[in-house]
Amino acid sequence: MTRQQNSMKPLSSKAKPGDLFYVPAKNKEGKTGFVIGRYIELIPTNVGHLIEVFARFYTEHPQSISEVDKSQRLFRPIKCSLRFAEIPRWKVLFSDPDYDKSQSDYDSIAIAFDTKLWIGGKSRSAIKDELREFEDSTCWRMHHIVFRVNANPAGIFGPNDWYDYHRVPKGQRVDDPAAKEEVLALAEAMDARFKGWAEEEKASKPRK
Repeated sequence: MTRQQNSMKPLSSKAKPGDLFYVPAKNKEGKTGFVIGRYIELIPTNVGHLIEVFARFYTEHPQSISEVDKSQRLFRPIKCSLRFAEIPRWKVLFSDPDYDKSQSDYDSIAIAFDTKLWIGGKSRSAIKDELREFEDSTCWRMHHIVFRVNANPAGIFGPNDWYDYHRVPKGQRVDDPAAKEEVLALAEAMDARFKGWAEEEKASKPRK
């Protein structure tokens, strides 16, 4: 039997494979909520933390891991820093000690590194035309991930598209001051909401 655990601990570099965490998001109608990501691993030689982000949009905290829809990714797995310098630190909602990387189709995850193609933990040489087909080796800043998450429901990118800055409308780019303020406000709002849920959960527990 899978030993799945409720968590609500801060997401950090100490995350464990299989940890499920929230990412602030807006759906295509502009409603505030979140999507859920899963931590896969720290890629060897510390080039970044590998995560995947799922497509389902939530406005309420799932009560169990069985309520987390992992059937479809929002985009292909990416690397990230797990450094929360600009926004509040996201929370791990559930941990799964029995998680195995095969659940993330790990052997098929591919990232383009300059002249190398990294696939399922192994690197091989590749030509430029081949590398263009895959996610590049950008190590995403955490608030920039919110920009990327919001670009997919908006129809700018599909689930198999790599992120192309020039396809993003100017008012939604990471270097647009107004867009950045909107993302920061979204992150603050979701942090406050999860803190509220945590307080409600704590208050509902019977006193010993």
